Amino acid sequence: MFFWGSKGKTISGHLVEGIQCPSCGKQEFKTFGIIRYFHFYWIPTFVTSRVAGIECTHCKKTLVGKELPNELSNKIKSAVFTKRNTLPMFSGLIIAACMALSVTYSIQQNNKLEDSYIEQPIVNDLYIVDFTKIFEDIDPTYKYGLMRIKQVSLGQAEFQVSKTAFNKTSGVRKDIRNGKTDSDTYYDSDFLYVDISKLKSMKTSKAIRSIERN
Repeated sequence: MFFWGSKGKTISGHLVEGIQCPSCGKQEFKTFGIIRYFHFYWIPTFVTSRVAGIECTHCKKTLVGKELPNELSNKIKSAVFTKRNTLPMFSGLIIAACMALSVTYSIQQNNKLEDSYIEQPIVNDLYIVDFTKIFEDIDPTYKYGLMRIKQVSLGQAEFQVSKTAFNKTSGVRKDIRNGKTDSDTYYDSDFLYVDISKLKSMKTSKAIRSIERN
Protein backbone atom coordinates (compact mmCIF):
# COMPACT_ATOMS: atom_id res chain seq x y z
CA MET A 1 0.00 0.00 0.00
CA PHE A 2 1.33 3.43 -0.99
CA PHE A 3 0.88 6.29 1.46
CA TRP A 4 2.12 9.01 -0.88
CA GLY A 5 1.63 9.99 -4.48
CA SER A 6 -0.06 12.49 -6.76
CA LYS A 7 -3.73 13.35 -7.13
CA GLY A 8 -5.77 15.80 -9.16
CA LYS A 9 -8.78 17.99 -8.53
CA THR A 10 -10.98 19.86 -11.00
CA ILE A 11 -12.21 23.32 -10.01
CA SER A 12 -15.17 24.84 -11.87
CA GLY A 13 -14.95 28.39 -13.18
CA HIS A 14 -17.17 30.93 -14.90
CA LEU A 15 -18.67 31.09 -18.42
CA VAL A 16 -16.77 32.77 -21.25
CA GLU A 17 -17.96 33.77 -24.72
CA GLY A 18 -16.38 34.93 -27.94
CA ILE A 19 -14.31 31.81 -28.56
CA GLN A 20 -15.41 29.58 -31.41
CA CYS A 21 -15.65 25.90 -30.67
CA PRO A 22 -13.55 23.93 -33.18
CA SER A 23 -16.10 21.13 -33.06
CA CYS A 24 -19.56 22.71 -33.28
CA GLY A 25 -18.86 26.38 -33.91
CA LYS A 26 -20.70 27.61 -30.81
CA GLN A 27 -19.13 30.36 -28.72
CA GLU A 28 -19.97 29.62 -25.10
CA PHE A 29 -17.64 27.72 -22.82
CA LYS A 30 -17.44 26.73 -19.16
CA THR A 31 -14.00 27.35 -17.69
CA PHE A 32 -12.27 25.01 -15.25
CA GLY A 33 -8.89 24.35 -13.71
CA ILE A 34 -7.09 21.10 -12.97
CA ILE A 35 -4.83 21.25 -9.96
CA ARG A 36 -2.49 18.37 -9.22
CA TYR A 37 -0.84 17.93 -5.85
CA PHE A 38 1.47 15.61 -3.97
CA HIS A 39 -0.07 13.90 -0.94
CA PHE A 40 1.49 12.11 2.02
CA TYR A 41 -0.79 9.78 3.97
CA TRP A 42 -3.57 11.28 1.84
CA ILE A 43 -2.90 14.76 3.23
CA PRO A 44 -2.28 17.32 0.42
CA THR A 45 1.28 18.56 0.83
CA PHE A 46 2.13 20.81 -2.11
CA VAL A 47 0.85 21.69 -5.57
CA THR A 48 2.71 20.17 -8.54
CA SER A 49 0.81 21.79 -11.42
CA ARG A 50 -2.07 24.10 -12.37
CA VAL A 51 -3.71 23.74 -15.79
CA ALA A 52 -6.56 25.80 -17.26
CA GLY A 53 -9.29 24.41 -19.51
CA ILE A 54 -12.60 25.22 -21.21
CA GLU A 55 -15.56 23.04 -22.17
CA CYS A 56 -18.12 23.87 -24.83
CA THR A 57 -21.58 24.11 -23.28
CA HIS A 58 -23.12 22.69 -26.46
CA CYS A 59 -21.01 19.73 -27.60
CA LYS A 60 -18.80 19.29 -24.49
CA LYS A 61 -15.60 19.70 -26.52
CA THR A 62 -12.72 20.52 -24.17
CA LEU A 63 -9.54 22.48 -24.70
CA VAL A 64 -6.88 22.11 -22.02
CA GLY A 65 -3.50 23.61 -21.27
CA LYS A 66 -1.46 24.45 -24.35
CA GLU A 67 -4.56 24.14 -26.52
CA LEU A 68 -5.61 27.53 -25.15
CA PRO A 69 -4.12 30.94 -26.00
CA ASN A 70 -1.68 32.02 -23.26
CA GLU A 71 -3.67 35.16 -22.41
CA LEU A 72 -6.91 33.21 -21.93
CA SER A 73 -5.13 30.46 -19.98
CA ASN A 74 -3.62 33.01 -17.58
CA LYS A 75 -7.00 34.73 -17.07
CA ILE A 76 -8.68 31.42 -16.24
CA LYS A 77 -5.90 30.46 -13.82
CA SER A 78 -6.20 33.81 -12.00
CA ALA A 79 -9.96 33.38 -11.67
CA VAL A 80 -10.04 29.69 -10.79
CA PHE A 81 -6.94 29.11 -8.66
CA THR A 82 -7.74 31.40 -5.74
CA LYS A 83 -6.13 31.23 -2.31
CA ARG A 84 -9.27 29.57 -1.04
CA ASN A 85 -8.84 26.76 -3.57
CA THR A 86 -5.07 26.32 -3.42
CA LEU A 87 -4.12 26.85 0.23
CA PRO A 88 -5.69 23.53 1.35
CA MET A 89 -3.32 21.81 -1.08
CA PHE A 90 -0.43 22.95 1.15
CA SER A 91 -2.01 21.72 4.39
CA GLY A 92 0.60 18.97 4.75
CA LEU A 93 3.42 21.51 4.70
CA ILE A 94 1.58 23.68 7.22
CA ILE A 95 1.04 20.70 9.54
CA ALA A 96 4.71 19.65 9.18
CA ALA A 97 5.90 23.19 9.94
CA CYS A 98 3.69 23.38 13.05
CA MET A 99 4.97 20.00 14.23
CA ALA A 100 8.59 21.05 13.67
CA LEU A 101 8.06 24.25 15.67
CA SER A 102 6.35 22.29 18.44
CA VAL A 103 9.20 19.76 18.63
CA THR A 104 11.82 22.53 18.63
CA TYR A 105 10.02 24.37 21.43
CA SER A 106 9.65 21.15 23.43
CA ILE A 107 13.38 20.38 23.09
CA GLN A 108 14.30 23.90 24.18
CA GLN A 109 12.03 23.71 27.22
CA ASN A 110 13.38 20.27 28.15
CA ASN A 111 16.98 21.53 27.89
CA LYS A 112 16.16 24.42 30.21
CA LEU A 113 14.56 22.01 32.65
CA GLU A 114 17.55 19.67 32.61
CA ASP A 115 19.92 22.61 33.12
CA SER A 116 17.99 23.47 36.27
CA TYR A 117 18.28 19.83 37.43
CA ILE A 118 22.07 19.98 36.97
CA GLU A 119 22.36 23.22 38.92
CA GLN A 120 20.38 21.76 41.83
CA PRO A 121 20.61 17.94 41.77
CA ILE A 122 18.50 15.98 44.22
CA VAL A 123 18.34 12.39 45.44
CA ASN A 124 16.78 9.91 42.94
CA ASP A 125 17.45 12.05 39.86
CA LEU A 126 18.01 9.65 36.95
CA TYR A 127 20.82 10.35 34.47
CA ILE A 128 20.79 8.47 31.16
CA VAL A 129 24.48 8.40 30.23
CA ASP A 130 27.01 7.25 27.67
CA PHE A 131 29.31 4.97 29.67
CA THR A 132 32.11 5.23 27.08
CA LYS A 133 32.50 8.92 27.95
CA ILE A 134 32.69 8.24 31.69
CA PHE A 135 34.45 4.90 32.16
CA GLU A 136 37.30 3.08 30.44
CA ASP A 137 37.11 -0.33 28.71
CA ILE A 138 33.40 -0.06 27.90
CA ASP A 139 31.94 -2.04 25.01
CA PRO A 140 30.93 0.69 22.51
CA THR A 141 28.08 -1.51 21.24
CA TYR A 142 26.32 -1.44 24.61
CA LYS A 143 27.21 1.93 26.02
CA TYR A 144 24.02 3.52 27.33
CA GLY A 145 23.17 3.08 30.97
CA LEU A 146 21.68 4.80 33.99
CA MET A 147 23.10 6.61 36.99
CA ARG A 148 20.87 7.47 39.96
CA ILE A 149 21.75 10.06 42.58
CA LYS A 150 21.93 8.40 45.98
CA GLN A 151 23.17 11.39 47.94
CA VAL A 152 24.19 15.02 47.47
CA SER A 153 26.77 16.40 49.88
CA LEU A 154 29.61 18.94 50.01
CA GLY A 155 29.39 19.87 46.34
CA GLN A 156 29.40 16.26 45.18
CA ALA A 157 26.76 13.90 43.83
CA GLU A 158 26.99 10.25 44.80
CA PHE A 159 25.73 8.09 41.93
CA GLN A 160 24.61 4.49 41.73
CA VAL A 161 25.57 2.98 38.36
CA SER A 162 23.35 0.49 36.54
CA LYS A 163 24.62 -3.02 35.97
CA THR A 164 22.90 -3.17 32.60
CA ALA A 165 23.82 -1.29 29.42
CA PHE A 166 22.05 -1.00 26.08
CA ASN A 167 22.88 -0.17 22.49
CA LYS A 168 20.21 2.56 22.48
CA THR A 169 18.92 5.01 25.07
CA SER A 170 15.44 3.63 24.45
CA GLY A 171 16.45 0.49 26.35
CA VAL A 172 17.23 2.57 29.44
CA ARG A 173 13.97 4.52 29.11
CA LYS A 174 12.02 1.26 28.88
CA ASP A 175 13.54 0.09 32.18
CA ILE A 176 12.59 3.42 33.77
CA ARG A 177 8.99 3.13 32.52
CA ASN A 178 8.73 -0.45 33.78
CA GLY A 179 9.97 0.54 37.24
CA LYS A 180 13.07 -1.67 37.12
CA THR A 181 15.31 1.27 38.00
CA ASP A 182 13.54 1.87 41.32
CA SER A 183 15.30 -1.06 43.00
CA ASP A 184 18.81 -0.88 44.43
CA THR A 185 19.47 -4.29 42.89
CA TYR A 186 19.43 -2.64 39.46
CA TYR A 187 22.70 -0.87 40.34
CA ASP A 188 26.26 -1.91 41.08
CA SER A 189 27.45 -1.90 44.68
CA ASP A 190 30.21 0.63 43.94
CA PHE A 191 29.37 4.34 43.83
CA LEU A 192 30.59 7.06 41.50
CA TYR A 193 31.35 10.49 42.96
CA VAL A 194 31.10 13.49 40.65
CA ASP A 195 31.62 17.16 41.47
CA ILE A 196 28.37 19.00 40.82
CA SER A 197 30.36 21.68 38.99
CA LYS A 198 31.36 19.07 36.38
CA LEU A 199 27.83 17.90 35.55
CA LYS A 200 27.19 20.71 33.09
CA SER A 201 30.31 19.93 31.05
CA MET A 202 29.34 16.23 31.08
CA LYS A 203 26.01 17.16 29.54
CA THR A 204 27.70 19.40 26.96
CA SER A 205 30.01 16.54 25.95
CA LYS A 206 26.96 14.22 25.77
CA ALA A 207 28.28 11.97 28.50
CA ILE A 208 24.93 12.81 30.09
CA ARG A 209 22.25 12.27 27.45
CA SER A 210 19.19 13.25 29.48
CA ILE A 211 17.88 13.64 33.02
CA GLU A 212 14.60 12.53 34.50
CA ARG A 213 13.10 13.62 37.80
CA ASN A 214 9.97 12.23 39.39
